[in-house]
Amino acid sequence: MKANHKHPINYGLVLFTLSGLASEALSVEVDTELILLVDVSGSVDSTEYADMMNGYQRAFRNSSVLDAIRGGKNGSIAASVVFWSTNDQQQIGVDWTLINDAASANSFADSLSETTRPFSGLTAIGSGISFGTSLFGSETGGEDNGFQSLAQIIDVSGDGRDNNTPPDGADRAANVRDARDAALQAGVDMINGLPIGNAGGALDQYYIDNVIGGSAGGVQAFTEAATDFTDVENTLVRKLQREVAAGAIASTAVPEPSTALLLAGSSLLILLRRKR
Repeated sequence: MKANHKHPINYGLVLFTLSGLASEALSVEVDTELILLVDVSGSVDSTEYADMMNGYQRAFRNSSVLDAIRGGKNGSIAASVVFWSTNDQQQIGVDWTLINDAASANSFADSLSETTRPFSGLTAIGSGISFGTSLFGSETGGEDNGFQSLAQIIDVSGDGRDNNTPPDGADRAANVRDARDAALQAGVDMINGLPIGNAGGALDQYYIDNVIGGSAGGVQAFTEAATDFTDVENTLVRKLQREVAAGAIASTAVPEPSTALLLAGSSLLILLRRKR
């Protein structure tokens, strides 16, 4: 008599996998997840800070930015603001927010107006990038942030070069590059720069060489330089349009796998139960 060798079905593993897929499917699908890293180091005085934050608020109230957001497959983005300064000074100013219409864009701008400056220390761009990377959720190995997208983008603004990202050494720029490369390897798609007060183009080139990297929707990472803090609004409007457009392209490049995988997994579980 021929032995009938059957491998036992690990229902626990199957259910664990399906529960993970279900959790992902429950996240809100958007075209872009965007973290805005805002420099609040000591080189930004109180007047400059006020000009900068007013610029951020007005940019999100700009109709052209909203038009760009509506142009994606989902017609929405998720955005968050992080203030950064010294290597151990990063704080979420505005948590992840769905922006998909004028009301939600204005609400996000209102939240920006209600923030309080938390720091005024040294300049640790690399540490800010590392902190921001962890906030995207499952796409970069962190805790679920409630959103899923095919474009995770970090937008770094700042008025100076890094002087504090560890480890200590003669070349802080190398530390920034290491943080940038680690973020891209973790799953961040694109890191862009908004250098402010771009004296002679030197700061813009510093961002190009050390800060920006990656791509989304076939769009390569880029900088948009502001001449001074009063120019942040106009610069950010242009920058947001380009970033949101890149996310919109990425969202239509390949289908979002979550729902398909969930359905396939559910069908597999049914078949396995029938065979049992």
